Parts: sequence; C-alpha cells; structure tokens
Amino acid sequence: MKLDLKDRKLLYWLDQNSRATNKELGRKVGLSEQAIGYKLKRLEEEGVIKKYVTFVNTLALGYMHYKVLLRLHNADVKKEKEIISFLVSNKNIRWVVSCSGKWDVNFSILARSPENFITIYREIERKIGDYISEKSVSILIKSPGLTKGYLLEQHGTKVRLYGENKAEKELDIIDNKILKSISQNSRKNIVEIVREIDSTVDIVRYRLRKLEQMGVISGYTLQLGFDNIDIQRYSVFFGLHKMSDDVEKKMFEFAQKQNNIVFMLTMIGTYDFSLEFEVSSYRALESIVKKFREEFAGNIDDFEIILNTEEYKYDFYPF
Repeated sequence: MKLDLKDRKLLYWLDQNSRATNKELGRKVGLSEQAIGYKLKRLEEEGVIKKYVTFVNTLALGYMHYKVLLRLHNADVKKEKEIISFLVSNKNIRWVVSCSGKWDVNFSILARSPENFITIYREIERKIGDYISEKSVSILIKSPGLTKGYLLEQHGTKVRLYGENKAEKELDIIDNKILKSISQNSRKNIVEIVREIDSTVDIVRYRLRKLEQMGVISGYTLQLGFDNIDIQRYSVFFGLHKMSDDVEKKMFEFAQKQNNIVFMLTMIGTYDFSLEFEVSSYRALESIVKKFREEFAGNIDDFEIILNTEEYKYDFYPF
C-alpha cells in the first residue's frame, strides 16, 4: 500500500499514543475526526495496522525475559507453520517471528524464575525437540523501546521503559483484567473495558492512571503489517567486551539519534546486546550498523544480522 503524508502522520501519532481519540489524532494530523475514522478503517482493512498494542513493562512486575533463537531441521513448510502456531499459543511467550539466515525462529519467553523458564522450555522441547538442531538463549536485562521516527523522518526521541524499576506493589485481579483487556487493543474506551471486566468507570479510569504512574504501562503503540508498507524488520546481535555503564549510555544515545532503531536490548547469555531495526532496505540497515561498529569498535567482538521475515505474535501481556 502506498502511504501518503497524512497516512504516515497518523501512524506516527498512533505509535506515540494509540489510545489517543480520533479528535486528538485529527488535530495532530490535520484532518477531521470523521476523516481519521475513515483512514483508520482503511489502514486496518489493508493490513497496515494489525493491532493496537499496550506496552506493558513485565520486567517491572518481576518477570524474567528470555530471548530464544531456534535453528530447525527436518521441518518442511507445513511443519514450521505448526511449530510457530504452537509457540504462538503458549501463554508465556510474548513475541514470535520467523527468520531468514542461521536461525529460523526468534521468540521471547516470560518466566517468574530460572526454574520456571526451564519448565516452560522443557515443555516446548517435549513437543518440538525433534525439529530443533540448535538453540540460543539470552536473558534480557532491559530493553527500552523507541518510537517509529522513520515514519516522518524524525528521531525516535520518546522512550518506553522495559526493565529498570520494579513496580511499587503487586497487581490484583482487577489490574490483571485491565491489562489483558487492552494488551491487544489499546484503543478500547473506558466503557468497553468496564463491560468486559464487570467493573465501574471510576475504578477502571483510576487503575489505568495508576498503572501508568507505576511504570507498568510504559505507553500505547501499534503493530504494523511491515510487508504492506515495504518495511523490513532486522535483529542485529552483538558480542561485546570492555563494557561499562558509560559505554552503554553512549550506545543508547546513538540509537536515539537514528530513526530506524525501535529497541535496544541489554542481555546476558549467547549475546550481550541487540538492536532492533525497522528499515526500508538492507542497504539502509548496513549503513547504520557500519556507523555503530565504527563508533564502538573497541567494544564489539562480533555481530550477527537476522532478517525477521514475519511477525506472528506481539503481546506484552500474553498471560
């Protein structure tokens, strides 16, 4: 689909805050409330907008985040689709993509502890272990998200925290119901949420505001159909050495100056660090990676580029 400037502005501001009303979006984009409604419907029907996603900081809730890469063997196209469907259905998995290159599947597991992760992963291996020839596991420490500045050729200056501080209190049943209600549709209005969880307007409005203040909800964004707008999604993994807080800060500042980096991952395990890119071409990716390698040559041991070919699950609160 060919996006015009108004389309891009709308997507940009939805990425900034997908709970914004049509009236609020209209003021940002320069269109009437009715025209915004029409554009949203068209972008949804064309597969440009797949979902409106609530960015839940599950690390702040005490979860551990494990990045898993699998290389498959003896799996034809049908079997690979079955494997991906199995992973998507797992309530502890929040992200699933198919890959091109050394790895075939890239996904994320949320677990309460290392023991909990082992239980979850062993169940996965029990089901599909015959088709796994190699795996890579890294623990994600933090992964701040940046907004999609490339939509308007602007820097991704807004930061959504993922990790860092722990929430000040445990969530109760109402909090959990609210998060689940809006995790895959952040544009639900208060009344829709109230009906769904059988609560009141005042309670839901208060709890939402409190979850935002606690840093449990880091923002509201959207899931794009990248194939429909000629955008490619890459994960670039790095092995690092001689790292320090100061170097990590400079790496994040580098990421903020780009408009195609949407996540910066600090990890322990097979890989130490990763940048997630949304770019128009491999050449655009290569240009940024080259700059990054030049700037931090004294810290990079090696790196690996993975093309994420299709995104099957993007849910910050899959439970």
